[in-house]
Amino acid sequence: MLVKDIMTKKVISAHPDMTLKELVGILIDHRINGVPVVNRDETLAGVITMTDLLKILKDINYWASIEKLKPGIGLKEAFIKEKKEATVGKKMTEQVSTVSENDPIENVLDLMCKHNIHTIPVVKDKKLIGIIGAADIIKASFL
Repeated sequence: MLVKDIMTKKVISAHPDMTLKELVGILIDHRINGVPVVNRDETLAGVITMTDLLKILKDINYWASIEKLKPGIGLKEAFIKEKKEATVGKKMTEQVSTVSENDPIENVLDLMCKHNIHTIPVVKDKKLIGIIGAADIIKASFL
């Protein structure tokens, strides 16, 4: 079986200049945990996930606890301001594992298990053409 046989072709994506608030709206509306990030020409720029957003909140909470011990440092406010002003492009992961539509599913399984990831963008000539997830493989293999 090849990637093109089971990949999702209509991919929900984000743009690097999108705000994190706009991104969260997309993730919540579509009940997904992350999206590929594409440039205006649809080339893959990176990926951003809920985990990336959780890391931002973790930093804010960390500095809030430090400020309880040393009031007036101002780092919590700086991270809150960054959260409001940051774009997807500044917070996305740029080094992304990808596959092609003609790759065998076994290659995807190897990547997923090796890197502990559940969703991989499918690219052709550096442009996003689909996405394949663990659920796609499980569904095709068991149902």
